[in-house]
Amino acid sequence: MNAKINRSYGYPFRREMKEVHQRMSSLVELTDKDFDSYIDRNAVAVVEFWDPWCSICSEMAPIYEELARKYAGKAAFAKLNMRENRKKPEDYEVYVTPTFIFFRNGREIHRLGGLMEPDKLEEDLKTRLLSP
Repeated sequence: MNAKINRSYGYPFRREMKEVHQRMSSLVELTDKDFDSYIDRNAVAVVEFWDPWCSICSEMAPIYEELARKYAGKAAFAKLNMRENRKKPEDYEVYVTPTFIFFRNGREIHRLGGLMEPDKLEEDLKTRLLSP
C-alpha cells in the first residue's frame, strides 16, 4: 500500500506536471543560460518561476497561458522551472512558487508570488507593465 502511494506522487506525477507546462506553447521555457538574453531582447516581459510539485503553479498555468495569448505582441511571456534551474531563482531571491516577475528594459519592476486571485495577475500586468 505504501509503495502505491509513493509511486502515485513519484515519476508519473512529475511527468504529468511537466506535460501541463509544455502544452503552454505560447510561452517560452527559459533556462539559467538563456534567461538574461531573453530579458534583454524583450522590452516588456513576464517570467513565471515555477516548480513541478507546486499545486498552485498547476492552477495558475491555464491563467498564465491565456494571458500570454491575450497580450501576445505587447509583452513576452516565459517560464523557468526552478527545480531544473537554480541560479536565476537564487539571483532574483525567488523563494515562493509561483512567482511572476515583470521586467521592463531588462529590469525588474514588479513581482507577485504565491496564491492569488486569477484577476490579480492580469490587473497587475495591465497597470504595472503595459501602462505608459
